[in-house]
Amino acid sequence: MLARALLFAVVLPLSALAQLQLFEFDGARDTAVGSLVNVGSTSPGDTIKTRFHVRNIGSGSAALTTLSLAGQGFSFTSTPTLPYTLAPYTGPVSEVEFDVSFTPSLSGSFSAFLAVNSINIVLQGAAAQAATVSLSGSQTPLSAGAVINFGSVTAGSTRSQGFVLSNPSASNVTVQNVALSGVAFKLLPGLTLPVQISPGQTVNFQVAFTPPSGSSYQATLTVDSRSFNLAGQGLAPVLPGVSLVLSSMVGASAQQNSISIPLDSAAQTSGTGTLSMTFQPAVAGVKDDPAIQFLSGPQRTQTVNIAVGGTVGTIGSQTSMPFQTGTTAGTITFTLTIGSSIHQQISLVIPASAVILTNASAIRQFANLNVALSGFDNTYSASELSFTFYDLAGKALPQGAIAVNAGSEFHQYFSATPAGGAFQLRANFPVTGNISEIGYVTAQLTNSVGTTLTQQITIGN
Repeated sequence: MLARALLFAVVLPLSALAQLQLFEFDGARDTAVGSLVNVGSTSPGDTIKTRFHVRNIGSGSAALTTLSLAGQGFSFTSTPTLPYTLAPYTGPVSEVEFDVSFTPSLSGSFSAFLAVNSINIVLQGAAAQAATVSLSGSQTPLSAGAVINFGSVTAGSTRSQGFVLSNPSASNVTVQNVALSGVAFKLLPGLTLPVQISPGQTVNFQVAFTPPSGSSYQATLTVDSRSFNLAGQGLAPVLPGVSLVLSSMVGASAQQNSISIPLDSAAQTSGTGTLSMTFQPAVAGVKDDPAIQFLSGPQRTQTVNIAVGGTVGTIGSQTSMPFQTGTTAGTITFTLTIGSSIHQQISLVIPASAVILTNASAIRQFANLNVALSGFDNTYSASELSFTFYDLAGKALPQGAIAVNAGSEFHQYFSATPAGGAFQLRANFPVTGNISEIGYVTAQLTNSVGTTLTQQITIGN
């Protein structure tokens, strides 16, 4: 009998064409793994964590249904919830991660069996007695892969962290290598390698973190076969605190004073600011006194520069800026602005005072005596004038004091002049008789604060 050969075609769904592939991930890149993965060497009690990525390299969706691990010293530390559906791989977002930790309790070689669906892999690791690593002041050993955070440090400054190598075993251990890789971290001198550590003994070393800028930094500290992660944040340097200091806090009109800007500490960065001067008169109806100003550069605004390493702000090339206090009672306020913030402000009160005379003279002119007075009235309130004449022996003439109410004249003058409270006064007195026998004169001026009397003024020709 002739047998008929039958041919059957089996059509599989697209999902059956999907395939899973396993990769080892070192934090930066994936490496496809075969049937054996060596996770590395560590010391008893330390931990090495290995990260794995699972990808679907097929054309249809696939499910991760099996994830098992069997072997002393090995354990899962992170796994997805199963079953986990994987779409065809298009990038990191379409893969799934699980992590395996190797924590040997004894010295020796270790192995485990890892199953990922139908993929079977042997994991291997080794443990040898070694010095433990801990932070200074801590009794807890660091696990391999631990992160030591140095915190935030201003750029250019340094923060150090101490480390301790300890031998908890009953026999000597030798540390062959301590190395550091990474920007901004440095292994400080003092550790000579290789170093043998007796049972129960310790050896110390230090690592310094000096960030060059305001960025985050990482480094790897390697102690023989174990690695530890160092991290630190650099902070952009800021300007130190500043002060405004007047050479004299005693305010008075028609004076020269100066202001300086000392820093709390040497500047670690440069900066620019503005020092401004404002004036609030204490005299009703007066808006300003233009004589109140800096003695060089712009009259009321100066640029302040702070240099790296400087301990005082400079204005131009000067470490202090002189200014004049004008001739009007009121308050002078200095404001230092750096950036958009007011960093410091200081005020100098110019109190009201009696009239101040800066110059007085008198001369004979034919049959007249001419008396000239210069000075200032920072209250703008001068009113009563009084003149007394004396003979050559200094004795007052019989007619006594000659009083004049000049309040309206002073008011009119101060209302029209831009010179603040400064004034020049000239008084003319006709003389009958022998003018050469008059030798001296005194002047008295009164304002809202008090009365000012001159000494005897010699009358010249």
